[in-house]
Amino acid sequence: MSRALDAETAALLKQGDPRAAYEAISGVLVAPGDGLLEIEILGKSHPLEEGQHVARDGRAVGISKLGLVQAFTVARQVLRDHLDGLYPPTSHEVLAATAVILLFDPEHLAAANARKRRIHAEMFASTLASCETLLEEKCFLDSLLTSRLHRHTKSPTLWSHRRWLTTMFASRNMGVDVLGDLRSVVFVAGERHPRNYYAWCHARFLMGLKCSSVNLPDALAAVQAWCFQHHTDISGWSFLSFLLNTENGPGTGGCSTFAEVLDLVTSLRLANESVWVFLRTLAASRLVGDEQYSRFLAVQAAVLGTAKTPADQAVLRAAVDWCETYRHKGARLAGA
Repeated sequence: MSRALDAETAALLKQGDPRAAYEAISGVLVAPGDGLLEIEILGKSHPLEEGQHVARDGRAVGISKLGLVQAFTVARQVLRDHLDGLYPPTSHEVLAATAVILLFDPEHLAAANARKRRIHAEMFASTLASCETLLEEKCFLDSLLTSRLHRHTKSPTLWSHRRWLTTMFASRNMGVDVLGDLRSVVFVAGERHPRNYYAWCHARFLMGLKCSSVNLPDALAAVQAWCFQHHTDISGWSFLSFLLNTENGPGTGGCSTFAEVLDLVTSLRLANESVWVFLRTLAASRLVGDEQYSRFLAVQAAVLGTAKTPADQAVLRAAVDWCETYRHKGARLAGA
C-alpha cells in the first residue's frame, strides 16, 4: 500500500473515529483462525459504507485504506506507550497495535521487535502458551507475506522476522514443515512478486534447517513444477540449481531435470534468459554427460533457428559460448 495521501484523503482523516477503525482492523488481524488470511487494501475504487472499515468473506479480508491510516495513528501511540513502559510485552494492546502497524508499514522494526519480545515473554512463562503464540504469529506473518499487498511479499523485515520465528519453532522442538512452507508461503510470495529475492533466500534457509525432515526428491519435484509454470523467473531457477547442487542430492537428479527442461524448451521454443542461464549452468556442471550436452547444443540450434528477436538470439548464443568456456572445468552450479 502506498503511504502517499492525496488532499481528499487527508481531509477525510479528520472525520470519523480512528479508534473504531483501529478496533475493527486489529480485531481481524489478531483473531485466531484456521488458515491464512487473504488481505487486500481497498482504495477509492472499492468504497465501503460509512463507518465500515473491514469487509470479510471467509478468509478474504478487504480493509479500507482510509480506515487503515486512521488505525495506524492509534496503533503508533499504543506502541509508543508500550516502549515507555505503560503496556507489558504480553499485553493484547501491543499485539493489536503491532499487527496494524506492520500491515501499514512492513518495514517497521520497532513493531517487529515488540512482537519478538512478546514471544520471548510467553516462552519464559509457559511452554503451552508459547506454542500457541508461535502458531498464531506464524499465521499472522504468513498472511502478510502471501497476500496481495504491494510491499509485504518482498519485505526484508518480515522475512527476517519469519526466519527468527522459525528458529523459535526449532527451539521448542515443534518441527518445521519445509515442503509445506515452500508451497504455501515461498511459492505464493514468488507469484505475488516475481524474482522475489527475499522469499527464495528464505527457501534456502529452510532447506538448511537441521530440525526439518524434508524429502529432497519431493522438494525438487515441487520446485521444478513451479519453475515450469513461471519459466521467466530467474530466482526460481536459481533455487532449483541450488537444490540440484545440494550435497545430499540424488546422483541422477540433475540429468533427469536437465532432460525435462530441454523438453519444455523444445515444446514451447523458449528463448528467455532465465531458463537458458539455468540450462547453461547445469550443462557446464558434472551432472550432465556428453550425450545430454550434445542434445543441449541441438536444442539450442533449433530454438535459435526460430528466434525472432536479436535479444533472444543473443541469449541463445551466449548460453553456448558460456558452456564452451566453463564445461569440464569443475564449475559448480551458480545457485549454490
